[in-house]
Amino acid sequence: MADQQKKITQLKQKIQSLQALQKAEQNDSVAAKIAELEAQIEAIEKNSVMAITRPVKKRTELVRAGDSSVAVQGNVADSTIIHAQTVVLAERFWQNFEPAVPDLRVATTAYLNYLLDRHYFLSLKGMGVADRVPIKLNLLDLYVPLKARMELPEGETWSRGLSLAGRAPTDGGTHPLHLGEPLPVLDILCDYSGVVVLGDPGAGKTTFLKYLALRLARGEGEQIGLGDWLPIIMPVAAYANALQSKDVPLDEFIAEYFAGIGADLPIGPMLHEALKAGRALILLDGLDEVRDINLRNTVVERITDFYAFHRRGGNKFVLTSRIVGYRAVRPSADGLIECTLVDFEEDEIEDFVTRWTSALEKQAQGSTAVARADAEGDRRELLDAISENNGVRRLASTPLLLTILALMKRQGVSLPERRVQLYDQYVSTLLSTWNRARSLSGRAPGRDLDEIQTVRVLAPLALWMHEVSPGVGLVNREDMRRKLEEIFTERGDASPQVAARQFLQDVRDHAALLLERGPGEFGFIHLTFEEYLAAVAIALGGQGSSKPIVDVLAPHIGEQTWHEVTLLTIGYLGIRQQLPKVAGEVVESFVKSKPGPVGEAVVLAGEAVLDTWPGGVPPQSRERVVRELVPVMQSPAIRPDLRRRAGLLLGRLGWHPADLDRFVEIPSGEFLSGLKKETQVIPYRYWMAKYPVTNYQYARFVKEGGYQTREYWSDDGWDWRTGKYEQRELEPVERDWLDHRPADRRGTPNYWHVENLSNPIFPLVGVCWFEAEAFCNWLAKKIVAVPENYTVRLPTGLEWERAARGTIGQEYPWGEGFDRNAANTWDSDPADSGLGGTTAVATFPQGVSPAGAWDMSGNVWEWTRAWYDEDKRYRVVRGGSWMGYQWFARGSFMNWSTPLMFNDDIGLRVVIAPRLEE
Repeated sequence: MADQQKKITQLKQKIQSLQALQKAEQNDSVAAKIAELEAQIEAIEKNSVMAITRPVKKRTELVRAGDSSVAVQGNVADSTIIHAQTVVLAERFWQNFEPAVPDLRVATTAYLNYLLDRHYFLSLKGMGVADRVPIKLNLLDLYVPLKARMELPEGETWSRGLSLAGRAPTDGGTHPLHLGEPLPVLDILCDYSGVVVLGDPGAGKTTFLKYLALRLARGEGEQIGLGDWLPIIMPVAAYANALQSKDVPLDEFIAEYFAGIGADLPIGPMLHEALKAGRALILLDGLDEVRDINLRNTVVERITDFYAFHRRGGNKFVLTSRIVGYRAVRPSADGLIECTLVDFEEDEIEDFVTRWTSALEKQAQGSTAVARADAEGDRRELLDAISENNGVRRLASTPLLLTILALMKRQGVSLPERRVQLYDQYVSTLLSTWNRARSLSGRAPGRDLDEIQTVRVLAPLALWMHEVSPGVGLVNREDMRRKLEEIFTERGDASPQVAARQFLQDVRDHAALLLERGPGEFGFIHLTFEEYLAAVAIALGGQGSSKPIVDVLAPHIGEQTWHEVTLLTIGYLGIRQQLPKVAGEVVESFVKSKPGPVGEAVVLAGEAVLDTWPGGVPPQSRERVVRELVPVMQSPAIRPDLRRRAGLLLGRLGWHPADLDRFVEIPSGEFLSGLKKETQVIPYRYWMAKYPVTNYQYARFVKEGGYQTREYWSDDGWDWRTGKYEQRELEPVERDWLDHRPADRRGTPNYWHVENLSNPIFPLVGVCWFEAEAFCNWLAKKIVAVPENYTVRLPTGLEWERAARGTIGQEYPWGEGFDRNAANTWDSDPADSGLGGTTAVATFPQGVSPAGAWDMSGNVWEWTRAWYDEDKRYRVVRGGSWMGYQWFARGSFMNWSTPLMFNDDIGLRVVIAPRLEE
């Protein structure tokens, strides 16, 4: 009876799967198969001693997930179709074989469904972040292809860097390393029968195996270049545990490992038949989880034997491992190659962030326009946070660390300002939660470390490494051992030699924070971790007092290798230790004593305040730093790049000139114009804006719906705004500008979300002439004290030139001859390489025009009302820009541009002047 009941249940499971397929795609052969199975059930019931009088309720299995996956009960969003596909795949997989085992197709279908249910969602456990709403994100939606070099590093990770350590790649001296070109890991697997995938913690090894299993279980092997394979995915540690109790061949153990998910279905015979047919892809994860070296050797021997025997039949194999400890058990067999994962580059990081933000908003809001818009905003913010700070960028180079960064951004942590929280979470994750949750087996791969005590040892060690090897962070093994003994002696340990040796082994094996980077050389896995932990040591050394901290940091102001350590120390004090008074005393000490090169200490203090605000320093400390930043920004004695950084900080800290909205009066009368200084007359007085329009001012227009209000736009302008301009007969250059900014991107300035270009007190950029015109029309309705028949508009060429050159027609606003301290142009930097972008509009008091207008030379080109040509296709722009040479910044120079242009060096300035007809 039990056998009959089991057979009926199996047949009904087949029918249910086929019915789902039949519903998805009408297929006569599937319908015939359903009828055949129904007839078999009827025959069994007739011959049964006890006829089944009611339908057998479908058993809904709860797939029990380990710590490294998400438990799924019932169907996922597209599981009905996907699970039906597994039936077709199982049929297709065995169609050219005559397996001797009955129900093999049923067993294959059940196993593939298990893979889909088990690994469908990306595992976020062990990442140290919580959320009120569980995050369930499809792994395939988020997966970014990995790349690897087909070689093994000299040490336990890539020697001296590449991007993952934050060090310049050299051979140990001054010669650059010449390493193999990174290749997609999937391409390597397609070309070889056996691949050992090596990588640092969090490099994506396990996720790669899950990705392969999912794609193959969905019947998508052809799409990834592999074809149909039966994926067998299993943790190596599980096999090692079994070997400790009995001697069991790997193929037998695999059958035992999966026995629990297939009831009485023949999983073992399924594997045997797949291996015999040469269609199995064996995915073995986490060789490094086998901690005992002797046991690891045994496991490697068994895996190598298994591989050597079955590869001859055409089967494929993948084994993953950390680099740490791999050399001691390195397998050797024909056709087995090694590759080492490399860090994400810019393209992969952007791909990951795009996928992540899109998947999050899709889960929260569905596939809606609002979700897509929110995802785009989140994507830009996260990419800006990554690109703005080198420390954050270094940590965004691996899937694990990039995932933690994205999760923390979702939790509302402001990046990179609050990156001390990010680094604290990273260290905590690598020392504790993720180490326990990362494996397929769901078991802790090694002994737990006391996180607090480990940090209290690592911190002074990191500070010592930073002092003896700044910017490189590589030290000799024996020197490190002696330093650890010194630290444990200071901590009162009874046996510092033993403690040092054990600590180094534990951190190396169980946390992978401190690794051998080359023969006899140790360093942190990322230079960022050394910088952060050095900052922790300095902050803890203060013992609640600012003086010891200032004594350590002040001598290093102006040294690039100590810049991040200083910022992180102050951030740790104010945020992590919640000692804002002490953090404030440190920054106030910097601005008072001003150690280091002129201006450096004040700018560094400003960066520290921004890093920790709000709450990290007292308000009075912030106010004092802001006051000191203004003269740094405006002083010609300060390096130009520091002046620009001071302006960026002031804008982000909320400062702006008190007279930002003021106009300067230009009286009527004669003046000298042009290169020949010919007399011109403006018969009316007018008022020129004192500064070019800033992002802060333009934000009012955006916020009040300026882009959606028709009355502010001319007919041509509204056609541009709504996308109808494209229907006109256009020149190629005009068509090109329209193509580069489609209508759906014309609701804000083009660079509105680029942080340094959209700073509140920096000039607006990225607007075409029509946007400038619309802003003037909006502002005209806001300003009430305007003389009769006057309005707010763009200046004419003569109005602009008179305000810039005065009555005597001087070459530049400040006089004759170029002054690099008076304007932001390409020639303003002593190295003639420019300042790298726009500057705050109040940066150059040395460049104020005779009329009192700022920034009329350099920084940004300014749209005018004037036409350049008789055909009226090109408008005149004046003033030069940050990326133009000094002669473009002369008051007499006129440039031209199509009104459709929206470069990052073009903005506008407004006048209050008589109304003019077009």
